[in-house]
Amino acid sequence: MKSKFLVAILSLFFLTACEFQAFIDLSFSHVMRVANSRSEQGIPSKGIIRLEMAGMDSCLEKKGKVVEILSRYYGEPESHRCQQEELSTFLEARVPVAVKMKGLERNNQITSMLLESDDRGLHLRVAMDRGSFERMQDEMMDAFFQKPEVKDLEMVIRFKNDSKATLVGKARFVYVDGKPLPMESKVLLDPGRSIEVRLSDVARDYIYNEGSLTVFTIESTVEGKPFAELEFAEANSEESIGKDPESSESERSSGDRNATDSPGKDIHPGLQDKDFPKLERAVEEMMKRNNSEKEPFRLGGS
Repeated sequence: MKSKFLVAILSLFFLTACEFQAFIDLSFSHVMRVANSRSEQGIPSKGIIRLEMAGMDSCLEKKGKVVEILSRYYGEPESHRCQQEELSTFLEARVPVAVKMKGLERNNQITSMLLESDDRGLHLRVAMDRGSFERMQDEMMDAFFQKPEVKDLEMVIRFKNDSKATLVGKARFVYVDGKPLPMESKVLLDPGRSIEVRLSDVARDYIYNEGSLTVFTIESTVEGKPFAELEFAEANSEESIGKDPESSESERSSGDRNATDSPGKDIHPGLQDKDFPKLERAVEEMMKRNNSEKEPFRLGGS
């Protein structure tokens, strides 16, 4: 009995706060390929899953078991490593992420992307399989006597406009490069530009309970060209998409004139409410008092 208790106590030191981060890399050309594909499987993109560990030694010791668990819910990782960031240590795994049209074969990855096309544009929906997340929690608890909770989950889309046109989009319930966009807001995305769309807690909790939510819609191009006629740049996808999260963060903070220095600083308390109608009413009142956001949020350009 004493030895079992000791094992349980020691295992608590392998995982720490259990921060669970899911980064999904997506380019506009990839979105178009999926939209034009007839495959029920869709076309997978790349992503990075990061799980906070107690320290480098415990990460190196336990990464095999953690990767084994994650692979059951994302597929075999392309690579994995223990990464030190200031006082924190993360186990980082590069994994395939399902990207498919909404309504096709159900996917059991913990996090994935669904696309939907209609006369308003191409809708990017973040999806989550609650059953898979809960099974992963059970496996983590059995192995480490600790598990990541939904509140520990952070979901981010790293989207690149690799076309030669300026995209007109709309985002809601997210932070775009640190800028809070609680209500539906227009976003102009210049050619070659990459952005980070980080889900708010409200959006994450909604997806956990309901399955998926549209957070970004690509409506049109400034030039007026139909999507089917767009040309795409021949660029190495590793240049600005698929980078390590810490690299993307440092580049954005140093080079993006539109980034918000302290995201969340101006978030209305209504954003903490999970009642979406009440949330929208609260934000509408906030917008009435602050009309400084009349221009579209533009990303890129000189």
